[in-house]
Amino acid sequence: MENQIIDVDYDDGVILIAKIVKDLNSEYEIAELTYYGDDEWDFDMDETILIPKDAVSGFYDTVDLEETGLYEKMANGMYIEVDESDYEYEVNSSDEEESESDVSLDDEDF
Repeated sequence: MENQIIDVDYDDGVILIAKIVKDLNSEYEIAELTYYGDDEWDFDMDETILIPKDAVSGFYDTVDLEETGLYEKMANGMYIEVDESDYEYEVNSSDEEESESDVSLDDEDF
């Protein structure tokens, strides 16, 4: 369980990604994923905190942040967020064709 990547749900509604440092009886010692500037993130191993186990809202089933698909590790050891934008997606702005599944909501006379 140690080093597993988790989501932590705080009382104020904030959800943060963290890494389990130690699995204690009823608590986890965690290191939060912290923003360091210049789009760089890393786990704050200098200021670990204790949270109740029921504050964990999700387990990523990995100890490697990159395997979550949310971050990519850089050469300097820091992480950057992965841009999930689909650059290949094109909006079809043509109104020439209507879908065959379009259904009229108007009453028809029989």
